[in-house]
Amino acid sequence: MPSSLLIVDDEKPLLTLLLRYLQRLGYQVETCETGREALRLCQDSKRRFDVVVLDLGLPDMPGLEVLNAVLASNQKLRVLVSSGTPFSPEFLPPEQRERVGSLLKPFVPKMLEDALKSLQ
Repeated sequence: MPSSLLIVDDEKPLLTLLLRYLQRLGYQVETCETGREALRLCQDSKRRFDVVVLDLGLPDMPGLEVLNAVLASNQKLRVLVSSGTPFSPEFLPPEQRERVGSLLKPFVPKMLEDALKSLQ
């Protein structure tokens, strides 16, 4: 089970809900609301996330740009795209596909838990 997660979403109530739920499951969780903050956290050498849960509809930069940058920041990092519009990893370069999953919003926390397990 991945132990360290970063959740990137501009919906504060959702961030709070997911943070509490995943912490109860034993995950170490950090959250942020913008793509730039996600990139800063992922590129910080003191932080090592196993998985980034990424909303593609961020206010400051395109979600696909954030996705590509966080994948490039750490070759072991996995990303779960959490979006209100359908997303398929099949459109990514082959070397990235196995590291990316997707979860369509809206979802219940148990669906997120299952999606995280499938990324292992």
